[in-house]
Formats: sequence, structure tokens, C-alpha cells
Amino acid sequence: MKKYLVTAFGEALIDFISTGDGCYRANAGGAPYNLAVCAAKCGVSTAFIGKVGSDSFGDMLRDTAREYGVATEGFVLSDRRPTTHAFVTMGADGENSFVFCRDHGADISITRDELNTDIIKNTTHFHFGGLSLTGEPCKSTLLAALETAVRSGATVSFDPNYRPLLWSSAEDFKAACLSLPVKVDLIKVSENEALMLSGKENIKDAATFLLAYAKAVFVTLGEKGVYAATNTLSVEVEGVKADAVDTTGAGDIFFGTLLSALLLKNGTASVDGIDEATLRIALQKACTVAAKSTEKAGAIPSIPDAEYMKRL
Repeated sequence: MKKYLVTAFGEALIDFISTGDGCYRANAGGAPYNLAVCAAKCGVSTAFIGKVGSDSFGDMLRDTAREYGVATEGFVLSDRRPTTHAFVTMGADGENSFVFCRDHGADISITRDELNTDIIKNTTHFHFGGLSLTGEPCKSTLLAALETAVRSGATVSFDPNYRPLLWSSAEDFKAACLSLPVKVDLIKVSENEALMLSGKENIKDAATFLLAYAKAVFVTLGEKGVYAATNTLSVEVEGVKADAVDTTGAGDIFFGTLLSALLLKNGTASVDGIDEATLRIALQKACTVAAKSTEKAGAIPSIPDAEYMKRL
């Protein structure tokens, strides 16, 4: 049996979240990092691989990961680049916008020589996000990690996580996401990402298109829920009502909960041969946890506690 059920690769950064009075509060964040913490809170053995600065923010990210039980042997420290950060401003509806300070940030500078392949070889499921595809040397390091994961028999999930300011164009984003060297097991996309990547006009056609690149497609629809499709079934699950104040990290929390539910139930995140009832239960739990998280500011602070998870 492998040591970790989930290993997430990518950006660990500081979200400076607006408090609405001209001030910002620092929170640990980054989409793959959020997912790793969420999986750990769900009771899954989890590791994270990424690069942070040798600064107080890097310390904060490692300390927070350890606090929630995420293994930190895969953290790489940079003496030359600061921890990446982003400023998050929330609208009245709880939706947020991001401004990244990343051109010289640590996360994108991780090299293949710094990659801890032992962690990947000892993981059941490998997860990564689209921000790792935006530049070098991070992109090449990710592809090496992905190759190691596949050779080691891990299942793989991908969250494109489109951030317009980090791509030269939408076409570059699309090309990067659709030219991965492997067909991933699961892909999680927002409605806008699904339509952008596929060029289709509705989510069902978009999901069908994306099944050429992933064995299972999950299109998150915010408060409307989620649409899931494989080559053998499709499932629609309604959203859960919430008094949303901040949606930061809700998609990461949805996906982390979903992966954990599948792994704890079946020992694998693969949906090959899964029955509709089992998938629906996992999706309902993921939607419930994600909705709950929007009722509190921040990503990590908003993940429900372990006892709440167990009751679902």
C-alpha cells in the first residue's frame, strides 16, 4: 500500500483577501494547496509538492500544511525568490477577482532537480493545476512529475483553473490544457472553462468534447451544482443553498472532497465502472462541503472541520 492517497503539485501562495476597508488579510492558499489541505481534513493521507520563498510567508504555508496533516517533504525553499502572492477582491455576490504577483515568485521556479519523485512514486493519486503550465521551469517540472505518476500507476486529476492575467491569450491556455502527454482520469472545470476549452455552446456538448482528454469530466456550476460525465453515464447534482460571503477556494474544496470520497470508498479515484448511485453520493457530499465553505472568508479557513465531514 502506498504512503499517500493524494499528492498535489503546484502553487502554494498567499492570498491577500480584501476586508472591505482598504486592508487585506493574509491567508494560505493556491488551488492545489487548498485541495491538499481539504483532502487531509477529509481524512486522506496527503502530500504537497511546490516551491515557496525562504521567508515568513513560506513558513506560514509550511506550518499551515503541517497543522492540517499535509506532508511537507515536497516543499522546496528558494533563497532568491519570494513566496508568490495574490490580491483577492470580493464582489457583493461573493465572487472574487485575482491580481497575481508572480513573475518573480518562487512557485513557478521549481526545477526538475528539485522534484521529490519518491513522494510521487508513493502516492495513489496525483493532482495538478493549470497555473503550473504557464511558464518555465515549472511546466517542464510538472510534466516530469506527471510522467513519474503515470509510470507509478497513480490516477491523475487536472484543474485548468483559468486566470486570464497569467496567460498571454485564451488560445494559449486552451492549447496548453489540450496538449498534455496523457489522458487524465478526472478533469474539473468551471462552466466558462468547459465552453472555452471545447468551443461548444452548452455544457453537455462541452463535457462530451473533453472526454477525449479525460476519462471523467466534472463541470462545476456554482450555486447550480455540478454536471458530471464519463463514457458510460452522466449525472447532474443540484447545488446546495448557502449564504455566500466568499467563493475563494470553493472549487478546490469541491474537488478535494470529491477525490477523498472516491478514494475512501473505493481505494481509487478512478471512475471506471463506477455506478451512478455511488458517483451521485460523492458529488452531493462535494457540493455540500463546497457550499458550506462559501459562508466564511478565505479558502483554508472556510474548509469545514473533520467532524462535519464525517456526518455527511
